[in-house]
Amino acid sequence: MSLEKKIAIIDYGAGNLKNVETALRETGITGIITADPLVIDDSDAIILPGVGAFRDAMNRLNESGLTDIIDRNVRRGKLFQGICLGMQMLFDSSSEDGLTAGLGYIPGTVELMEPEGLKIPHMGWNELVVCHPEDPFMKGVETGEYVYFVHSYRAVPAFFDDNVLAYAEYGMKVPAVVRKDNVIGTQFHPEKSAAAGAKFLNNLKELIV
Repeated sequence: MSLEKKIAIIDYGAGNLKNVETALRETGITGIITADPLVIDDSDAIILPGVGAFRDAMNRLNESGLTDIIDRNVRRGKLFQGICLGMQMLFDSSSEDGLTAGLGYIPGTVELMEPEGLKIPHMGWNELVVCHPEDPFMKGVETGEYVYFVHSYRAVPAFFDDNVLAYAEYGMKVPAVVRKDNVIGTQFHPEKSAAAGAKFLNNLKELIV
């Protein structure tokens, strides 16, 4: 493997691709925006960004053949991170716009947030509560650090204690960082989360083998 770490940023019509690419470059990682199976297979890790609705995003992934390409790489043990909607797509299903199957890497569902007395979407800076500081993806991240969220739906993991590395409070516990083996998700946008976001991207770089 080249000493320069390359991350494939999956291009399936979602937004924020350039922002992710720029943030990775500032962390010393080459991000390649691509839908090319050969480029994805040749990458050292994969990021699935996401903005928009769950059903539309899953339909685009499935219709483009990218679902199978991602699955092949994940099952080979390649590190795979979902961001925002991309994190939600890691779960079994979502109720957004009707029940839709997700990628199924982390057990659980995605449901509409209905916090009493609070606005939806959950948008802006919120602080993290760290559950598993021992996980390498959480290296240097402490409870109370702020990251940037924009979402109306939240993940409801079947095994919260096992799979949630950190959460935020917004009238309820909102999973902010999830992990199962080589699959990681951040509900917030690390590329928009200043110093705290940079920690997560640097930790991702260190996890790539």
